[in-house]
Amino acid sequence: MECNVGLVEQKARVLAGLALIGIGAYYNSKPLAAAGLVPILTGMLRWCPINAALGYSSCAETARGNK
Repeated sequence: MECNVGLVEQKARVLAGLALIGIGAYYNSKPLAAAGLVPILTGMLRWCPINAALGYSSCAETARGNK
């Protein structure tokens, strides 16, 4: 899997995932909290299947060779 999630997008995804988990916990919504795991996972792996399908990458050119 080649990197297609840049560093800024990675941080935004992880923060968004943590926010979803927090909101889900506050409102006692397990599906919302579980949905927060997806952006955290894609942020930590720095690979997103939707970005790959669209051919989009926010990784820097120098970082692409460093899998």
